[in-house]
Amino acid sequence: MGDFGSINLDSKKPYYLQLKELIQGKIECRELLPNQKLPSEAELCKELKVSRTVIRQALVELEQEGLIRKRKGIGSFVAENKSKLMISLYPLDHLFLAESEEQITKLQLLKKTSLPAPAHTASTLMINDGDLVLQVLRLYCQREEPVILSRSLLPAHVSACLNDEDLRKPVRYAENMPPAACFDHAENFIEITEVSGEDAELLRIPPGAPVFKVSTLSFNKEHVPIEADTSLLRGDRVHFQGRIFLD
Repeated sequence: MGDFGSINLDSKKPYYLQLKELIQGKIECRELLPNQKLPSEAELCKELKVSRTVIRQALVELEQEGLIRKRKGIGSFVAENKSKLMISLYPLDHLFLAESEEQITKLQLLKKTSLPAPAHTASTLMINDGDLVLQVLRLYCQREEPVILSRSLLPAHVSACLNDEDLRKPVRYAENMPPAACFDHAENFIEITEVSGEDAELLRIPPGAPVFKVSTLSFNKEHVPIEADTSLLRGDRVHFQGRIFLD
């Protein structure tokens, strides 16, 4: 693994971002091929002289962007080629069928549960395995019809700043938050999947129906995660509109 690359420890660019760009570059130029196994976290730590937190953050973001896949107990692998569309997408901005329609939206806080963070959640939120997180389940309806089902995971230092009214929306909409819990920016990713089980029942659609799955990771100004949100948007009730500009 000696030729894997190096991290500039004197650079102001975050170490995890340097590693992410290093791996992404090797994937794009096909030095790393689909289904090829990446070095282990321990190997990367030793080779690049950075902490495991740095390695995990880089791998989390690569996985969220669909560039790698983690296999439990085995390691991380380069993902198979997959077309991706990455857009700035916040579910609450898409609760309408046509611009001319009056927006009649109802937000329901269905459930909130404190639970110990499993390894993947801890890695995503940059907390310790087993630290308590608050899981929040929300349902967004338009004209009494369910449109979006959202699950958020909040680290304890963030959830402690929120009341039930705040929890009805993602943390990016909360006001008067302390700096460590204050929203600054987010990364989001969209894919199409099939709904199943309780999710289908809550959205009032048949199991197997297509939905848009939007994953959003929100950060504070120091680029520390403050919320991980996964939303399922009904494919028959949501459309997306964007603009393309020449650079």
